[in-house]
Amino acid sequence: MTDLPPPPPPPRAGTERLAEVGKAFLGLAPGAGVNVIELAGGAGVCVVQTGRGGGKVYVAPDRTALFVPSAMDFDTGLATFLAGARTPARRFEDGP
Repeated sequence: MTDLPPPPPPPRAGTERLAEVGKAFLGLAPGAGVNVIELAGGAGVCVVQTGRGGGKVYVAPDRTALFVPSAMDFDTGLATFLAGARTPARRFEDGP
């Protein structure tokens, strides 16, 4: 019998709240496909829309967010986010 690795831990409540902010920013319908990546050092989360034409939203613990198009790679978007770039609040209210 092969030993299986343990299942991943359930998302923390804060992570789930930040993921909801990212999903709302992307304007996704309930049940739409996303991947949520918890950022190191408590920096927040990245919500990645799956499928063509999607984008990524990096969400900080203070609920500010940075949207980047799918053409931008994860590490470049993360570096920009960690450097303090954010999508203006007005843009966030209007959707991407």
